[in-house]
Amino acid sequence: MTETVVDQLLARAAAAEAVHKWIEAVALYEVALVRSPDHVPAMLGAAAAARANGDHARAVVFLTRADRTEPGRADIAAALGEALAATSRLLEAAAAFERARAARPLDAGLAARLGLARLAAGDAAGAVSAFEAALRLDPAEPSALGGLGSALAAAGRPLAAVEAFRRAGQSRPRADRAAALLSLGDMAGGFADLDAVAARPAWASRLPAWDGGPLDGPLVVSAGADPLDLVAFAPALPLARSLVAELILVAPKPLMRFAAALAGVGRVIADNDDSAGRAAAAAAPLAGLPHRLGLTAGSFVPTGPLLAAEPLLADRWSARLELGRGRPAIGLAWGGGLGPDDLVPLAGIGDLRFVALERLPSAMLARSSAPSGWEVVGTPVRVEHPGPDFEAGVDARVDCAALLGGLDAVIAVDGLPLRLAGLLGRPGVALLPAAAGWIWWLEGEKTPVYPSLSLLRQPPQGSFAGLLPDAVRRVRDRIRF
Repeated sequence: MTETVVDQLLARAAAAEAVHKWIEAVALYEVALVRSPDHVPAMLGAAAAARANGDHARAVVFLTRADRTEPGRADIAAALGEALAATSRLLEAAAAFERARAARPLDAGLAARLGLARLAAGDAAGAVSAFEAALRLDPAEPSALGGLGSALAAAGRPLAAVEAFRRAGQSRPRADRAAALLSLGDMAGGFADLDAVAARPAWASRLPAWDGGPLDGPLVVSAGADPLDLVAFAPALPLARSLVAELILVAPKPLMRFAAALAGVGRVIADNDDSAGRAAAAAAPLAGLPHRLGLTAGSFVPTGPLLAAEPLLADRWSARLELGRGRPAIGLAWGGGLGPDDLVPLAGIGDLRFVALERLPSAMLARSSAPSGWEVVGTPVRVEHPGPDFEAGVDARVDCAALLGGLDAVIAVDGLPLRLAGLLGRPGVALLPAAAGWIWWLEGEKTPVYPSLSLLRQPPQGSFAGLLPDAVRRVRDRIRF
């Protein structure tokens, strides 16, 4: 076919795009590519139409083809990076932006987009480098100004992060600035930011905002969808309850059963229940409680366990795993830089049992002679598992909390099992990254939020696996083995 036919197809595709007929436009571009397989403008047009239609995965296909056909084009690599990011292929997106920047090294905007991609992919240090490069090229580059503080906070440099937010003129509250302020010990500023950015249900606007003072009627507290936030701010619930007639917690339905066992909670209402707004005299977001209560590092300290495991469930899991008989049982939770293959330092330890605390895919479980009948496959040390029905119900994390109550101690990376152990007051060792969340502070071996846990921090050039021998030693000391 002649180039004229291809041009006609492109013109028809453009006309379809003009009236938002995205599927038709993609189809016309594909016909053009059948006629002229190396026609890069048709590939780019098809990708743009696919993205406009919300089909980012299909856009990736067209852009990958264009990138291979004409390598070295910054515009194609950048567009590919955007499409990859939209499909959550974050490492590939960062690599695409790196190619784009290599082709246009003096483009501040591309450097900033690389920084955003690295930050989304979890490469905080790389994001800082890219944002700083963008600002050297253009001190006013908006994405770099806005992103540098976030990257510095994620990289564990809270002081520099706060200064970057200040230089950028970002005076409005934001969650990452709050985390940086809290890590620096500025509890008032950090908690104020968290209160300001906390999500508020529509019904909460119809109630008076609680000011942290005594209240004769019920207080309704809205928790977000993230269970980590629920456990992070749980220490504030009993303090709030002491000032009000009743504390009603509004939580997502999968978390209701777990939330009902938290200290200070009188009732739990599902977040899709319209009666929540009619049940109380005032409202507050859970993340806003520390600010409204005026909590400091010293007052944000629980006086006892903040969570009670359900007795029947605790008995069930203890019986299945035969806990309390023979060797001490240590709960394990990995992830975030510590994988099953990294448990080599635990191999050869015969005086302790290890039990996985997470629900795992069936492919990772195998029948065994362990008391529960199950263990994790592919680990260098035997790790028992409660079984395929562990955490299989609709009520999130009640099984894990019940199991933790029967274990002797826990060794875990930062995550829900570790924080549940802290709420329960169970002894354990937290394996923390160099840039840990605000509840773990910047340094030290203890946090007032979870006083039963001992903290081990990953060295700048070290690994989580290297912390395991010390973790085992600390666990033995705690359980007086």
